Amino acid sequence: MKIKKLAVIASIAIAFSGNVMAESLVEQIKKRAGAISEVKTLLNDPDQNVRLAALDVMLKSNDTAMRELAYTTGFNSADDTFRAVTLRNKLNETDLLALTLTLPENASEKIQKTFAYYGGILSLQFKDYDEKNGKFTTASTRNPGYKKAGNLSGLSLTFATSYCGGTLVLNEESELAGTITCDGHLFPAKANII
Repeated sequence: MKIKKLAVIASIAIAFSGNVMAESLVEQIKKRAGAISEVKTLLNDPDQNVRLAALDVMLKSNDTAMRELAYTTGFNSADDTFRAVTLRNKLNETDLLALTLTLPENASEKIQKTFAYYGGILSLQFKDYDEKNGKFTTASTRNPGYKKAGNLSGLSLTFATSYCGGTLVLNEESELAGTITCDGHLFPAKANII
């Protein structure tokens, strides 16, 4: 009989603690939703300075949800200042950028051979990125020991490797896109940044 009473008491205690945990989670979720709503309001404030400050603080946050919300908002903004600040911050988290090359129409055999050598992709390793001045070093994964200086200015990223180089610009689809030169041949290239 004692064991039955203990089992009943234990069941009630477990059920009660489960309800307390559920209620606690609901409270946390509501509090979090309120904070996210408040931040979204700041990101849509009529004052550009408030919007930019909110974006900057969110991008530097340790909170993954806030950072991702800031990246989505920044890259989808019509304001190039927002987009540039977002790109500058995104490169802090980028160690490798894969550029998808496009084989030009009527490409010569030499161009086709160069394209095949890279497999249609140029993978860039980013090193020593300095968010304040936009400078970095980069190398191709094919020749990682050969590093060259690169630069991010506004929406434009300029880079060089041992055999390739070029300037890419952040487009409306949140891709870095442009024409690069590899082994003396021009290739349209793009990289998804988000």
